[in-house]
Amino acid sequence: MKNTDLKNVSGRSPVPRGKRTWTVLLCLLLAFCTTEVFAQGRTNISGTVVDEQGEPVIGATVIVKENTTIGTGTGVDGKFTLSVPGTGTLEVSQVGKETQEIAIDGRTVYNVVLRQGNVEIGEVVVVGFGEQAKASVLGAITQTTSKELERAGGVSSLGMALTGNLPGVVTITSTGLPGEEDPKILIRAATSWNNSDPLVLVDGIERSISSVDINSVDNISVLKDASATAVFGVKGANGVILITTKRGREGRAQIDVGFSSTMKTVSRLPDKMDAYDALRFKNDIVEYELTTTPDVWGYITPQAVIDNFRNQTTQKQREQYPNIDWVDYMFKDVAMSYNANLNISGGTPFIKYFASADYLHEGDLFKSFASDRGYESHFAFDRINTRTNLDFSLSKTTTFRVNLFGGLRPVRQRCGLRIDCLLRSLPDRRLIACLVTCLTTRLVAC
Repeated sequence: MKNTDLKNVSGRSPVPRGKRTWTVLLCLLLAFCTTEVFAQGRTNISGTVVDEQGEPVIGATVIVKENTTIGTGTGVDGKFTLSVPGTGTLEVSQVGKETQEIAIDGRTVYNVVLRQGNVEIGEVVVVGFGEQAKASVLGAITQTTSKELERAGGVSSLGMALTGNLPGVVTITSTGLPGEEDPKILIRAATSWNNSDPLVLVDGIERSISSVDINSVDNISVLKDASATAVFGVKGANGVILITTKRGREGRAQIDVGFSSTMKTVSRLPDKMDAYDALRFKNDIVEYELTTTPDVWGYITPQAVIDNFRNQTTQKQREQYPNIDWVDYMFKDVAMSYNANLNISGGTPFIKYFASADYLHEGDLFKSFASDRGYESHFAFDRINTRTNLDFSLSKTTTFRVNLFGGLRPVRQRCGLRIDCLLRSLPDRRLIACLVTCLTTRLVAC
């Protein structure tokens, strides 16, 4: 038999085992070389992160914005080292400070200054003894900001602006009198028959919530359970509302001017009858009762008398048989309310300031009638608030704060409803005469 060389299907001779081993080794070597080339594309950088006072920032996050898997944190001295690609953006951030973005331009040393930024509502919560991280708050605390309060258009009362904005906060409005529209506020539920009003603190000082205008509020925290209100003792038994007003920030002066106008009208009034229809309806009732009680016939009003209430032609008929639509006579179609405010804020590294002035006018739905007694007989409410918050940086560790507040709240009310309004609004020479008139004749407006 003849020996025949084995060939593959393509007609080529098979690769010897030795050559195949060298081929595999060459491929692995090329792979390692490629990996080394890629690794050599990065640059080792270092730097220091400090705050505005030059103090090192501990725990700041330093990452590559395009690849968040490349990152590190600063140590106790504020320094960091990181291997970054040749191009990209370096992002430096920390809670409570403004995030800084720096282009990677081939340098090996990057020194970053983090400025104080706005406190994020989702990260920090104002509690009874300061500020605390939201993740570590164990008590029942809810919070809202000025942006959410300002969405309640047409509302001039801070208490009414809370309606529907905070879970567990119930507001009840029982009057529409100008100046008395502040609702009764309950946290979770009424806890006592005597007084269930929560404790209200404005920048740590106990004040009425009606004395604060919406435009000067930065945020509001509501402490609802015992663990959150324990530091306030018995006064915090019904809950606590912490109101923090706005403060200045370093930078150029920023001026904000706002004006709003609201038209108010009666939402709904019951259907009514005039004098003519009321007397006809009374006669119908009397006729219905005649079958069982014949003596009621004496209550029938003759039709000739009833006709005098309609189609009146003489002054005697108008005076003797008055037929007045009292709702139309006493009420306006609309009442106007105006609110204007001016805020100025800014500051330098030494002093930061915030100043505001607010004017509010609440109109009255009741008509005003002429009076010869030296006063106006309608409801009205005007409020002027001024506020100034100053922060002095005395040293790196010491800040001196000054909060100044002033307000003027003139209120006009009809003395038939509140006699004490006379002591505030009437001249002395007419005081006794008006008191006698109100108490003897019980007029709606003296």
